[in-house]
This record gives sequence, C-alpha cells and structure tokens, in this order.
Amino acid sequence: MQEFNLIEEPWIRVLDKDCRIKEVGIREALLNAYEFVELSGETKTQDFAILRLLLAAMYTIFYRYDIDGNEIDVRENKDAVENNWKSMWADKRIPSKPVEKYLAKWHDRFWLFDDVQPFYQTKAVEGKTKKTISSAKMIGTLFESENKVRLFADRKEEGRVLSYPEAARWLMHLNCFDDIAAKNPTPKRSWVGQLGLIALKGKNLFETIMLNFCADLDVSNNIFDECPSWEQDNYNIEFNRLINVPRNQAALLSLMSRRVLLCRREDNKIEDYYLAGGDYFEDLEVFQEQMTLWAAYQEGKKEDAPYKYRPRRHDPSRKIWQEFSSIVGFNVNEVDTEKLRRPGVINRLNQLYDDKILGRSYIAKVVTAAVIYDYKQLMTLPVIDVISDSLNFHTQILENETWYERIIEEVEKCDKAAYYVSSLYKNVQIASGRKDKDGKTNLSGEIDAKMRFYDSIDEPFRLWLENLRADEDLAQDDERADRCMDEIEKTLRDIAFDFGNSIAGQVGLNAILGRKKDPSKEKASSDKKKEHEIVSSAEALNYYFAGISKIFRRAGKASE
Repeated sequence: MQEFNLIEEPWIRVLDKDCRIKEVGIREALLNAYEFVELSGETKTQDFAILRLLLAAMYTIFYRYDIDGNEIDVRENKDAVENNWKSMWADKRIPSKPVEKYLAKWHDRFWLFDDVQPFYQTKAVEGKTKKTISSAKMIGTLFESENKVRLFADRKEEGRVLSYPEAARWLMHLNCFDDIAAKNPTPKRSWVGQLGLIALKGKNLFETIMLNFCADLDVSNNIFDECPSWEQDNYNIEFNRLINVPRNQAALLSLMSRRVLLCRREDNKIEDYYLAGGDYFEDLEVFQEQMTLWAAYQEGKKEDAPYKYRPRRHDPSRKIWQEFSSIVGFNVNEVDTEKLRRPGVINRLNQLYDDKILGRSYIAKVVTAAVIYDYKQLMTLPVIDVISDSLNFHTQILENETWYERIIEEVEKCDKAAYYVSSLYKNVQIASGRKDKDGKTNLSGEIDAKMRFYDSIDEPFRLWLENLRADEDLAQDDERADRCMDEIEKTLRDIAFDFGNSIAGQVGLNAILGRKKDPSKEKASSDKKKEHEIVSSAEALNYYFAGISKIFRRAGKASE
C-alpha cells in the first residue's frame, strides 16, 4: 500500500523568515525556497543529506526542461542548462512549470512506503539484518551502539520510535553516514561519510541551492546517460555492489550507499528497519564530487611520483579557518600546484565571480560538516561525534594571490603560537611538580590548553578574515596592507599574552620557586637546539612571551 508521498507531505525541516521551524515537502522546498532562510534539521549533517537530495532533483529537472517547462536536449544545446541557471538567479526563484512537470511524471517513485519501490529503499533487503529504532543507530543525534547505551541521550527510550517525517529525514542521513557494523553482509563505508563536506550558503534556501548547483558541469564533461536513484529499478538489487563511479551529478548525489526498508506499525510509527550494504566505489580521484575538500598524496617513496587525491576528512580539533588553504586551494607556485585542489563548489563560486554574476563586495559563506568515526575500531567504525563549522570571506580573495599568502601566513603563525601554549602548560606543570599516575606530565591537559587557545582567537580571526577586502588598491598599497596585518597580529599577540598569564596563574606557589629536571629521566630532544630547561613558572612564562613576540613580530613594530 502506498503511503506518505515525499513530494507533498511535510517532512523537510526549514527555517522561515520569522525564525520558525516548519516542515515542507520536496515541491514546497524547491518552489518556495526563496521564502526560507535555510534547512533546519536536527543536525547539520542531516541538512547536507537533504541538500544533496534537492540538488539531485535540480540537476535532473533542469537538464531535461527549460524554465517554461519545455523539454530540452542538452546534447544539441549545451548552453541550455547554464541559461536555466542564469534565468532562475535573475528571477530569484525556481520556476514552477518544470518542477511540477517532472514531479508529476515521477510521482509514484516518491512514496516512503510502497509495495514495489519505496523511496530510497528496496524490498530486496527483507530478511537481512533487522534493526530497531530503539537501538538509536538510525537517529543521527544519538548514533548509539547496540552494545552500549549513550550516557547523555537527547531522547528517552519511549521516544525512539519515529514519525513518518522523522523517519524520512533520518533515512536520508543513514544512507549518507551509516557506520559499517551491520552483518550479512558487512556494508562498505558510505560515500558521503568519507567526505570533508563543504557547501556554500546563500541569503536564503534558494541561493544556497543555486550556489551549489554547478549547472554546466555535466554538460562540459559530455555526461548525459545516467539518472538519479529513484528512477532506477531497486526491487531486485545486489548488496555491497561495486559500481563504477557515477558519472553525473544526479546519480552521485542520490547514491544509495545502504539498502534499507522501513517497517511501519499500525499507529503510523517506525520502530524497526532492515539494513544491508548498498552501492560503493573506489574513492580515488572522484572529481565528480563537488562538495568535499581534497587531500593530495604520493604513492611510493619517490619524490617525483605524481600526486593523487582522495577526499580530505575534517579534523574535529581544527577550526575551519585553519583549513583555509584547502578551501581556497590557491596555486601560488609550482610545488603547490600539484598539492592543492579546490573543492568543486569553490570553483563554481570563482566562476560566478569571474562572470560578474557575483559582485566585488560579495561575501562567500562556507559551511562544513562531518560525522566523525572512530578509526581505531576499523571493523565497525562507530560514530563518536558530529561536527559543523562556517566561515565568511570576500570572494575577491579567490583570485588575489598576495592576500591568500598573507592569510595562510597568519594561520601558520597561530599554529606556532598554539605549540608555545602547549609547551607552556607542560613547563608550568613540571615547575609545580604535578605528574600523572605514570610520573609524566598530563598530555591531555596540553591538548586541552591548545584547544582553549584556538577558541580564544577564533572569533577575532574570523572577524578579521570576513572584514578583509582584498581590493586592488589595498593589495597595491603596502602601507595599508601592512597596517591591516599589524592590526590582527597585535590582537593575536595580546590574546596569547593574556592566555599565557592565565595558565601560569593556575599553578600554586611551588611553581614560582620551581624545581630542577632530573636529566636521567628526560628524553633527548629531537630538535637541533638543546631543549630549554625550565625551573620555575616565571622562567617558563618569560620563555613563552619571547616565543610569542617572535611569532607576532609585526605587533611589536606597530606598537613602537
């Protein structure tokens, strides 16, 4: 029996202009996107899963219809899709005729429950591993192990059955970010879960969809022969199926990494579901993927080996601005040319800027998200965290080599300052005589101090970057540029000084007198310079201040 069609039934959570969260169907999410501020699901990773679904629909619809709902042949008219994009951007809304025409034609493929082809599911999985919602693996705010109850859960046991709208949202999320703990057979890693997810955010949901809709991508690559997963026959389908990399965007964005079947109860709730492995492919140089950072590596030990690329996962210990070089991917010399690769959505942003569709004052808003897996448990890859971040910068920086290098320089200085912070923490612990149970200093405390330092400089660095306008006159005016750099370095230095004082002030009087290291218990330093021997918190602090002043030397010159 068919029930709950995702085209018209409300299930996608959005934030409206009055800051109220409401649920809408696919049709309303697309046609009224200009009225919504953003997707507003339970997690940012869920928003990414829904955004990828909406983008898959956009690629499919506007590769087949023009804005008036007339069928087009992109093989004969390769400018048609880009023209569609430009017309929609100018009108500031997605036209209804092509959307309505497509959704009417494929309406029966969007039933959440269907005896033949339920949406993003397959009947073939019946009899495979059966899960209960109460185990909470499907609920992305919990990701609870079946063997261990999460200590701080946002749902009580009785709240772990899902309504149809909740089940639809978490179905999208499970398909993108599931672990590999299921059996018979054990699934492969989901594609989206391996990505360092990145997207552009606009003033409203319409702009967000359009900025991430790389309209001419498949046309420029002469790819026309694939379709989204909901148009494919999923009734009798293989498990853990190794496939070729999807060649077009609609197929890639709607990839079914899992075989799932929701089990509904008579009270219209979901308590159980079947789960098995779905489609997967090799993750090497999948440049069709537009929504990820990239990491370069060389096979073998030869220095001249060519660079290859895999998705670069987000490091939960790093702020998004620390990944600025990976986001912007500016090739400033021959060495970096091979190491850096821009995310596809950033290339699209640069293209829109070059074409003057986005003005010189346009501020790019970048958002990232990821599910963090425990790679120490390779057999199951349990989820240990969900993270997200955002960053704003003027689009001009994408083509300004000088300011790109200056920003990267400041990021590197922050990392060096963080090293001095961890060293200071270690040294004042030694000075005060504090040891852990193994007689060593508390390394977790060093890491914590380093992270708290990044937290303290996070907001001022973001504001500096957002307000930085790399206009030609600023780039060519050395005095103005130097003043801008002096300003941020003074801010960072002052924060680092205050932070150092707070670390030194947290230890007792014993640290002021200090104590001498036992040379027989100290490991030899790998540094060429002899490790500085700290005997008191005051000496440790002086050494720290000297290091910070050397890093942010611009701040010292500016204050003279």
